Amino acid sequence: MRLRNHLLFYFLLIISKPIVSDELVTEDTFIDYLSNLSSFSASFSQKTYSDQTERVVEGQIRANRKGMFKLTYSEPINEVLLSDGINFHRYDPELEQLEIRPIENLINETPIGLFSAQPDQFFELYNLNSCVSKKDKLLCVLESQSKESYLKTIKLSLLNNTITLLSYKDSFDQEVLLEFSDVSSQEIDSKEFHLNIPEGIDIVKH
Repeated sequence: MRLRNHLLFYFLLIISKPIVSDELVTEDTFIDYLSNLSSFSASFSQKTYSDQTERVVEGQIRANRKGMFKLTYSEPINEVLLSDGINFHRYDPELEQLEIRPIENLINETPIGLFSAQPDQFFELYNLNSCVSKKDKLLCVLESQSKESYLKTIKLSLLNNTITLLSYKDSFDQEVLLEFSDVSSQEIDSKEFHLNIPEGIDIVKH
């Protein structure tokens, strides 16, 4: 549970270029729009609200539909969370420690699954509750099908067919908001999903 909370506490992602011709995404085409995203990267500002306090974290994200992702966090976290599609890696340069464990269901059961999981697997766990459109904007809400899920809802906001905001609420009523910039849907080189680990780092495998 600690690992899942950690992964859920920090993250998520976006897209940059429209995937669906020149037509705006609607409620009817929203699921197809997400399913057709094969790669995406962006910088993000993440705000976490809990117990009337706000925490802000900056970072970058890379992800693809092969189950690979890389989340690089700057101050105050300074961590890298990475999946090679098989194992999950958490690198903490300050602690000089690399933690490695099987990815298992972390991708499907967290918001990263919107962009890294196989769409049919992710949407077996989440339902599209609603979409509201206004001119070139679209706000859609996804809800977990399981009452035991750590996540309650995931909200995505699109502007001109580009995801600009993502927010979610967990079972502890913690809210996380991600604002994306410098977004892109260009194919990502597999070398991006690699960690350069200095010698002497403590490696912990589970």
